[in-house]
Amino acid sequence: MLPPIFDVHVHLTRSVAQERVVFPRPDYPDDWRWANEERVSAHLTDEPIEAIVAVNYIVLPDMFDQRRRRDPQASEQEIWDDLRSRARDFNSWILELHGREPRVVPFVCCDIGTWRDTDSLMEELERCIGLGAKGVKMHPGLGRYFPADPRMFPLYARLEEAGLPILSDTGSLRGGPGDEVYGMPDQFIPVFERFPRLSFIMAHMPSAYWDQRLRIAREHPQVLFDTAGGFSEQQFRARDGYRACALEDAARIIRQIGVERVLFGSDAPGHDQRPQIHQLLRAGLTDAELEQVLAANTRALLSPV
Repeated sequence: MLPPIFDVHVHLTRSVAQERVVFPRPDYPDDWRWANEERVSAHLTDEPIEAIVAVNYIVLPDMFDQRRRRDPQASEQEIWDDLRSRARDFNSWILELHGREPRVVPFVCCDIGTWRDTDSLMEELERCIGLGAKGVKMHPGLGRYFPADPRMFPLYARLEEAGLPILSDTGSLRGGPGDEVYGMPDQFIPVFERFPRLSFIMAHMPSAYWDQRLRIAREHPQVLFDTAGGFSEQQFRARDGYRACALEDAARIIRQIGVERVLFGSDAPGHDQRPQIHQLLRAGLTDAELEQVLAANTRALLSPV
């Protein structure tokens, strides 16, 4: 029997059909798709999974580019207004879903890549906090901004004040200007220095640049790390492939960071959840360490929220 599982990093869609479009996987049967409103409750019960954090994110910069190509006569303001309305609806949906299914914990889409200006960003943040958001999801790579962009500072300050966590993609996904990478872990250091009480979850701890995350763990004790994307081994393709930390090193790396600071996350449905659970079961952690990583650390983080 599996120990309790609390997955801190899942992307949900509204339906099986939408999951198929947003997360295309050739030859992947629809019967296997669960990361959607239609099937998530049954999945949590059947596996069983204690709870998941639904990390909402909608890639508006890419959607803007697509709209401009389809309709070059439309004004930028008109397109952005429509896209932000969709993002607002997406956040409302996940907050409403939490009311119907409390095992789905909502982290809303709030970053400068989505909302474009600080006033709009903060208006949406306050709206979502008022509706029961338990945290925020940001994605510098897909949003095309650096984590230390000053336009994000009011959001960090408000979350620090409210005691709400923020989870961010970190690593090599999408580049940046020149040779820089938006989500490279070192890009977050100014944020950690300026907001030392902010509960910050760096996603994808085992993926590319994991050496930078180890240094951050030593120097910034408030930072937490999730395991989303998994560790590299022959029978599982981790996020970033051969650049990811090997499973043989997983227990040693987790202990260097501090077992109490590592949270199980899968990044499902982009990466399968169950193989990553079984990776950790085979990683050489003690039963007490497994209990912390797989559920207790996330439960403790969210319990006051």
